[in-house]
Amino acid sequence: MSILNFRRLSLLKLLVPVAALATVLTTISCVELGGNDDPDDRFYGYFLRDAKAMQDVGLPVYWLGREFNAAGLAFRGPYGAEFGGEVEGGGVFMGYVSWLDGTPFKGTNISLEITVYSPHAWELARERMANPSPQGIPRQYSVTRQKVKVMGREAELISVPSATRPVNGVMLILELDPVVVVATGASVLSADGASELSIFVKDPDLLVQVMQDLRPYPE
Repeated sequence: MSILNFRRLSLLKLLVPVAALATVLTTISCVELGGNDDPDDRFYGYFLRDAKAMQDVGLPVYWLGREFNAAGLAFRGPYGAEFGGEVEGGGVFMGYVSWLDGTPFKGTNISLEITVYSPHAWELARERMANPSPQGIPRQYSVTRQKVKVMGREAELISVPSATRPVNGVMLILELDPVVVVATGASVLSADGASELSIFVKDPDLLVQVMQDLRPYPE
């Protein structure tokens, strides 16, 4: 299974107009989702809603704050999904996005997606997440794994190929008892398909560096 299929709702689809996703209105009275048309307020509000639901059952949520910088790019978030972003078995999905043309919610973007899994959700997702099996991979390409240290704990960094590229996405799995945090960065190609734009695919170690700043929400 390709890393591009890990999320039913990728922010690359959710936030780019050319791949607009139909949404269903969700009303949660206990969380302010943003009372105007600012998409930053709305998508951040969906994260607040889902984080509260997880904390209400006694489970911690981890995040990277409202913004972080990596390789000279500013990533803004965390953004949740209005509809369809639920994690089976319980959990929180969030996405951080950098817009390459500098115009929020328009044009080409690079995203870092983080999912905090409840113990039950991780049991359901463990096999497909920890053991990706992309189809049609040539013999010279393979899934690679590396043990790394994040926040003083051992984590696993996984690079996933595609049929045409040795690295098409990267994933970091970090166990923070009782939850498991999974961060993914997927390939983003230039319009002509000649250049890889994702800083995390070009340099998987950068994902490890960014995740060193992971911390409990709220601060």
